[in-house]
Formats: sequence, structure tokens, C-alpha cells
Amino acid sequence: MSEKSIKILEIRGNSISLIIEGFSVAYVNSIRRLILTDVPTLAIDFAYFYDNSTDVYDEMIAHRLGLVILRSDIALEKYALPEICSQIEPPNPKCFVELFLDYSLGDDTKTGVYVKVRDLKISDPDVEPIYPDTPITYIAPGQRLHLVAYARLGRGREHAKWSPASISILKYTPIVYYDASKVTRECLDCIAGYPMLVNALESQARGRIEIYGMINTSGLRYCAESLCKDSIRVEYSPNILQLIVEGTGALKPERIIYEATRVLEDKIKSLRAQIDKLEADGK
Repeated sequence: MSEKSIKILEIRGNSISLIIEGFSVAYVNSIRRLILTDVPTLAIDFAYFYDNSTDVYDEMIAHRLGLVILRSDIALEKYALPEICSQIEPPNPKCFVELFLDYSLGDDTKTGVYVKVRDLKISDPDVEPIYPDTPITYIAPGQRLHLVAYARLGRGREHAKWSPASISILKYTPIVYYDASKVTRECLDCIAGYPMLVNALESQARGRIEIYGMINTSGLRYCAESLCKDSIRVEYSPNILQLIVEGTGALKPERIIYEATRVLEDKIKSLRAQIDKLEADGK
């Protein structure tokens, strides 16, 4: 197996792209899956309504609250994990963050307003909504919405609202081998949608390039098997993997990767301990 290395190809907003060499597909795919299922984040899980005279049912508002994305970087260090809090109900401060809302309009108000996530009063200043302008509901004159909600740490395997990423992709790296001396005009027209390859053909007679990022290479493979059959060959390397993660904003993308590797390490240690125990018991 080739030398192991991990390189950050790009960090942009909530997205991160990694180039991973020398690791098995099974190992990196475990990281990809754990990103979606086992990295904990905060999300609202309880909502108690004291007054709701809006046109939207309590259950629908509760559902919308559950999908509010909350900043979770600091919360991971402050609040207990879901397995510890599974038998504890709110408002225990070790497990829950309180969110309070009491919004009303008098009968003399001429127009209604949208109640937004920014109107929630949160007990922990380190927990804030990532998208504060997200609407919760519309309140018309004479209506009121009064509720208390509680957020806790959870994992994506329990519900998707706790998943820190909306996209987690693992792909082989396409490698294109080319011979510019054999490229025809028809071939150049076919690969016109891949400027990185066209530029490579113009700069040197023979070589190879690796294609990174979310670039669909099915069209390139078609060209290589038809109009460019003698001049271009496309292969997909399982030794150079690309991990592309698009976070929701609850955690920084680099923190998502770190937490996923830590979860995998803990799982491996737990499995090792169970195997050692069975061996010690003679089973």
C-alpha cells in the first residue's frame, strides 16, 4: 500500500474536501458513514406549548423547531452525550439548553409579522441559531405564541436533525492518461467540457492528470471509449480517495472530520476490550 497522507483540498464555508492516500476504502468509508450517523450535535427535542392561537398546529411548529440548526462546537464540551441523558428529562442543565418564546400582537395591530428563529431566547449564550432569519410561523393581529423548548445532544442515527452534514461523499480519484500526439479534432470537441485536460494536452505531449472535486467524469469516460480511444485512458484509483463533506453549519467542517475519527477510534477500543474480555474468559 502506498504511503499514507491526508491533504485538505479545499475548505469553503461549511464544506471541506480531502485527498486521502494509502488508507483502505473500508476505513475511509467508515469515517464517511460516522459523519452522518454518530457525530453529535445540538437540536431541539422537546417543545411545550402554553398558548398558540396562530393558524399553525403545535405539532407543525414543534417539527419546525426541531429542524433549527444550532451552533454546537462549544456545546460538545459543555453538555452530556445522549447515552448519558437518555433517562433524564428537561430542564436538567447538564443535558438541555432552554429556548423560550412569547410573542403576541394586540388586536389594534394593523398587520401581522413572521416570528423567526432569532426571536427565541436561549439560556446558553454559546448556543445560537446558524440561520436566525428562518421563519417559525406567522402571527396575525390578536394572536399569541408562547412556548418553551429544550435542545440536547443527539446523533444522526437517531434522527437526521442531529446529523452535522447534509452530504458526505467518498469517491475514487479519476486519473486520465493522455497522448497529445494522437488527439484528433473530434476528440478535442468531445472533451471540451474538461478544460483541465484540454490545457494539459496543450502543455505537454504525454502525461497524466488527477481530477479532484465534484466533477462528473462519465462524459469523459465516454469520450475515452469512443472518439478519444487511442489518445486518452481514464482510470479510477482506489488508493487516492476523495472525501467531500458539506456541513449544515452546526459544526465547522474540520471539526466534523475530527469528531468522526474520534468516534471510530472509540468504537475500535471498545471492540478490542470486548475481544480481550472474551479471550480472558476462555470463550
